[in-house]
Amino acid sequence: MEKTNHSYSGLASIYDRIMCSVDYEGWADYVEQLLARFAKTPRSLVDLACGTGSSALPFAARGYRVAGVDLSPAMLEIARKKANSRGLDVNFYKQDICFLELPEKYDLALLFQDGFNYITDEKSLSRAIEQVHAALQPASLFIFDLTRPGLRSGEHSSSVTYADQDDFAMILESRYNKAKELWSAELTVFLETGNGLYKKFREKHLEKDHDPDLVAALLNRAGFDLLGIYPSFNLDPAGPAEQKLTFVAERSC
Repeated sequence: MEKTNHSYSGLASIYDRIMCSVDYEGWADYVEQLLARFAKTPRSLVDLACGTGSSALPFAARGYRVAGVDLSPAMLEIARKKANSRGLDVNFYKQDICFLELPEKYDLALLFQDGFNYITDEKSLSRAIEQVHAALQPASLFIFDLTRPGLRSGEHSSSVTYADQDDFAMILESRYNKAKELWSAELTVFLETGNGLYKKFREKHLEKDHDPDLVAALLNRAGFDLLGIYPSFNLDPAGPAEQKLTFVAERSC
């Protein structure tokens, strides 16, 4: 059976295995380094586009009061199970970052794993930034990453990669459209269901190569002060060729 889904319903069950090389504790360490640089000591945070919760749970384990937001019910179901199994109290909400309705305001907002790249038009990106601003206490930080797929693609506009595990196989076909500044990826996954049978499903992902200057302007317009742009996992200022950027912005009012 073949499915096409845009909400990670198929990918959710193997997502953590695909992302097993990601150092989520290292992410938390890096965030805390940035917090120390700007003399911030937040007690609560919201992790936007939290997926299966792997980016949120390290903060909960370190004593922060944590909320996670994602659009995928399947990913959030896994996130809740992981939090429960570790005895961590995390509130997870199924919400669109462009239309947040959170029960409280937070001291810190985080958005990693290309969250803003998945928003492909300027109007929606502007609204999302405004929504994050509204979810924060005054003088709170918003820390997020931004991928530059055009720089990542280099001279190669398309590629095909494979992964073959005992119980699933995955094909990733990606392409960068330079004219539209859009990176598209189609995942085809064959997932074993038992008795030698496999379920086939497809998911298509689309990311926009947002100009950092545009993002900076939208932050300013929403009421943020941009404190710095860094190469991810680095505390030095970012250069023009960085493929992955980390922004630190402060809600100014």
